Amino acid sequence: MSALEGGGSVALRGPLRLILVDDHAMLREGLRALLDAERDVELIAEAATAAEGIALTKRLRPDIVILDVSFPAGGGIEAITTLRRECGDTRIIVLTVHNTVECFRAAMQAGADEFVVKHAPFEVLLRAIRSTVSRHERAVHSLPSGDIQGTLAVRGGTGPISQLTLRERQVLVWIAEGYTSKQMAAKLERSVKTIVKHRSNMMRKLSLHDASAVTRFAIANGLVSP
Repeated sequence: MSALEGGGSVALRGPLRLILVDDHAMLREGLRALLDAERDVELIAEAATAAEGIALTKRLRPDIVILDVSFPAGGGIEAITTLRRECGDTRIIVLTVHNTVECFRAAMQAGADEFVVKHAPFEVLLRAIRSTVSRHERAVHSLPSGDIQGTLAVRGGTGPISQLTLRERQVLVWIAEGYTSKQMAAKLERSVKTIVKHRSNMMRKLSLHDASAVTRFAIANGLVSP
């Protein structure tokens, strides 16, 4: 484990303070170099195991932890649960090679805020870092009732769906399944106004103009069954 003790407060004026937890030293070195070039983020510590990552997070209280979920000693998913319970103000971004619905569900149910696949460009991770803090809410509070394709569930895919936030993707699926904005708001414990905003942003990004077009898009992309 190496700790890059950095300064900076959690105040909005300072850079976002990050901890990176991954057992691959080469990946940590590469991400450190990329993050060092960004003025609005600061990598303050690194860890090679889930246990070390938890200890560092408790001590340094970063804005964001970037966490793999696969370690030789295990404990990745359990680390998310622990961090969510004991470091509630710290946002959690899962960075993993496992581009599967099962891994996505496990991470989100444990309390992760974002899910990024390792084959994605660095810009995808950077966008997730910035949006995770600015949103002031988890990307997903509950999962869509239907099965989600991997390209829908995670950041780092290609095509128009990759431009959507996880919440916008969730709303897309629910619209196609026939849920109203009021029903979605109840499921997510959010206001109807918030759901309408997600719905509007999603439709604008996909150039869709009504619920029927959303449903056709979801079916054509294998997100729901016809």
